Amino acid sequence: MRKVIVHVDMDAFFASVEQILNPSLKGKPVFVSGNTARDSVIAACSYEAKKYGVKSGMSIYEGLNLCPGATVVRGNPERYIDTSRRVFNVLQNFTEKVELYSIDEGFLGIEVDDSSYENLKKIGFFIKQAVYQETSLTCSIGISCNKTVAKIASDLCKPDGIMIVKEDQILEFMEKLPVEKVPGIGPKMAEYLNLMGIEFCGQVRKIPVDLFREKFGIRGEEIWYLCQGIGETEVCVQNPEPKSFGHSYTLQQDTDDMSLLLSVLCRLSHQVGMRMREEDYYGNVITLTLRYSDFTVFTKRKTYPFWFNDDQSIFKNASSIMFNERWYKKVRLIGVSVSGIQKRYQMSLFKNEKREKMLKVMDSINRKYGTDSIFPCLMLYEKMKCQPVKKTHAFMFGELKKISTYLPEQPV
Repeated sequence: MRKVIVHVDMDAFFASVEQILNPSLKGKPVFVSGNTARDSVIAACSYEAKKYGVKSGMSIYEGLNLCPGATVVRGNPERYIDTSRRVFNVLQNFTEKVELYSIDEGFLGIEVDDSSYENLKKIGFFIKQAVYQETSLTCSIGISCNKTVAKIASDLCKPDGIMIVKEDQILEFMEKLPVEKVPGIGPKMAEYLNLMGIEFCGQVRKIPVDLFREKFGIRGEEIWYLCQGIGETEVCVQNPEPKSFGHSYTLQQDTDDMSLLLSVLCRLSHQVGMRMREEDYYGNVITLTLRYSDFTVFTKRKTYPFWFNDDQSIFKNASSIMFNERWYKKVRLIGVSVSGIQKRYQMSLFKNEKREKMLKVMDSINRKYGTDSIFPCLMLYEKMKCQPVKKTHAFMFGELKKISTYLPEQPV
């Protein structure tokens, strides 16, 4: 028996789901965003739009300049999560070793008697066929002996393809692969490597690993091995636990209005607190992020000796950090996150049971009637001062962890 890693990546997932929901969009360029306003950000786009150079992360305004005939649709996170559950249920029919890597991609660990190219291609075809029969969506599949190469292969054969890279083919496969195609090498690192004269993974192999370690530290050694096509072979089946809960917001206009900044921070703290309480998590580390008008970023983290998940504590601690920061520039973006996450917390000697009951009732009402049904009064300043809030970043999938609830529980 030989073990192979299969990487399944759904093709243009959000946009493809929208095209299934609305058949009139099939074959047409589609942008998916949290808001249809032109200053909102494209969370995903169809392959018909990608042909024009449109990419996730662009503003709708930029996307429409490149592809004027595109249709902009408001995203439907609940539908995406439901479709993702169905996809992963299908994958479990092939093996119990399924790793939820993201909402639209996962790794399968499969043991095979016959590791021939023909048999592996047949396995990939059966997986694609099963996913399509369940969802009417296509996916791309990469198959190799480790996660790194399998993921690269699925990316290169998009859309709707199958690519197999056997162990004895890896060095040749990586030789002419651009470094920016390697998972784990971001745009900035790729640009830095290009400036050093390194464009392809094969060039990295000719440089001693010690020099990479000396230049980039432990990260350099990791990059060196990734460029050789060496990666993890274990599929992690355990349910993913969140490392932090956070929200950020890009202001409609750069501002130094402290009242407005505090009002926005209050709203973000309210959103973070609701998500934490919904999943019964507590944290004791606050991180405040400010991006200024010149795009410089201030980030400060503070750890507390107690755990919390209520809006008041999050806002109080985050605003304390902000008041201690001296700035002479207008603010463009503000963000807050809570980390040090755990399911239990140290009980306060002066536990405010009345406040906990109030939060429970508030959350119940907001879940039923919308997140802005009951909120801290400080949020009113932003509501009066600004236009209705627009989500200007990719979707925040607070419910993403729920996808994994159908996966088999692992023995302790």
